[in-house]
Amino acid sequence: MPYVLGIDVAHARTHAATRRRQADGWGAPEPLWLGEGSPAAATALFLDDEGYLLTGDAAAHAGAGTPSRLLTGFHRRIGDDVPVFVAGERFSPESLTAVVVEGIAEHAGTQLGGAPRHLVITHPGDWGNYRRDLLRRALGESGFAAVTLVPSAIAALYAHLPEPEPGDQTAAVCEFGPDGVTVTLATASGASGWVARTSTEGVAPAAAVSTAFALAHGISVMPDALAGIVFCGEPGPGVLPGRLPCPVFTGPQPALTAAFGASSLAVQRMSPPTRRDRPAAETTLLPRVESRPELTERPAPPPVEITPFELPEPEGPAKLLRRWRPLAAAAAVLAIGSSVLIAVLTSHEATADKGIPQPHPASLSSCARPAGAAPTGEGHC
Repeated sequence: MPYVLGIDVAHARTHAATRRRQADGWGAPEPLWLGEGSPAAATALFLDDEGYLLTGDAAAHAGAGTPSRLLTGFHRRIGDDVPVFVAGERFSPESLTAVVVEGIAEHAGTQLGGAPRHLVITHPGDWGNYRRDLLRRALGESGFAAVTLVPSAIAALYAHLPEPEPGDQTAAVCEFGPDGVTVTLATASGASGWVARTSTEGVAPAAAVSTAFALAHGISVMPDALAGIVFCGEPGPGVLPGRLPCPVFTGPQPALTAAFGASSLAVQRMSPPTRRDRPAAETTLLPRVESRPELTERPAPPPVEITPFELPEPEGPAKLLRRWRPLAAAAAVLAIGSSVLIAVLTSHEATADKGIPQPHPASLSSCARPAGAAPTGEGHC
């Protein structure tokens, strides 16, 4: 049965959803069960002793015993020049993400039969053309010829607002994660589809709605004029707001919102364009050709100007001390030299006063005969 596949590759967990072709059109999004106890699986890989890469929860379990062979966090490292090293092997981050996608596609093919007609993969909202081109090339080398890359916030919008109304529309997305909330403001103009305009990361969950309203106010859009606010990810209990001046969208499984939206966008990519003048996705993979296109030029780093730090001019006594410091050092050297010279001369004078030592007077031996004494017949000594 024909189907499309949407994959939301997040930092810690990966979700997937499918939509099947039915007689009267495409069915509703369905979660693709990836984990052992939940629809999500760990965004992780494990390099075993034979050189094979385990994916998902199996990789996380194997890495608990041998952490040095566990690979995580590679999806956000796409675009980094430093490769990922494990057990003496080196991998590019984009090739590791391609392995994760390949494993999920094979799992979907086993359950649904055959490859998906179209595949949509999410990525962080701050990616540019360079990172998308790297991932696009890695996916092409893995055999995926029809892939669309889209920011996760835009995919979440397509889960609840797949067809923007005519005219200019503005909506907000609040993605709840372990590092806070990422609030994204997106706009749509007629048939162009949703496009991310601005976003902010690390927002406290309690301030997510007020931040969305502030972003909208920055482009002169009042809260009641928003097409809606989509809540996705993993919002904790009591985080979802009450009554708001604009529509609020949150499904029964907020963690699957981006995957559901990705599958809905995949259906649009399969359908002939009607009221859409251009595709809403930011990047699309075309069939493989013999000559590969060159990668987009890497963004140049911002200019850095290094200014030498100048010490402030000393004031008061410190200024006098700095001025007379060379003279004081010269005086100290002269004083030390004079002391050494005086000590040497004094030692020479003390040695000259002693003169030549006088010989000791001869002492009479007990064997010597006294002067003027007459010799006797007795011997001495």
